Amino acid sequence: MNQEKMELGKKMDVALHYVAKNLSETGHNTKPVLFHSFKVAYRLYQYDYDEEVVISAILHDLIEDTDVKKEDIANEFGNNIANIVEAVSFDPNIKDKLEQARVMFQKCLDYGLSAIIVKCSDLIDNIDYVIFVDDKDKRDVLLAKYRLFLSMTESLIGNTKIYKELENKVKKVGE
Repeated sequence: MNQEKMELGKKMDVALHYVAKNLSETGHNTKPVLFHSFKVAYRLYQYDYDEEVVISAILHDLIEDTDVKKEDIANEFGNNIANIVEAVSFDPNIKDKLEQARVMFQKCLDYGLSAIIVKCSDLIDNIDYVIFVDDKDKRDVLLAKYRLFLSMTESLIGNTKIYKELENKVKKVGE
């Protein structure tokens, strides 16, 4: 392990502690958010994405799943990371799940490659839970969401390992 990876690992620890603290104080998601956040970030760490992308991946669910605001993240981790986290967060005021996803994916596209990569890693981890959805209509909406992301981002990241990983998972789950 080189020095740069070691330093990033230490910064990941700081971010994970921040997520754990805020989840324990104001978390409102019943899913394993801390473990999910680690897996989303670790995938990007393994793929050698830069520090901002990896740290953003750790923090990516804070706005959705706790009382943490974008400004709080900016104060702790900087504006760029806060902007990425905001871009990958859905708008709870949009009730239609597919439209909610489309708007969020567009925010990722508008922000740029960093947000797209974080969202892609998030979706890769989340798709593993689709098999637990018994309601066929809900499952179909979830798969439509993944396919929408793939179609919206293919021209930008279609040739990357992370895109191919998501694409393969969507095919397997959709069979």
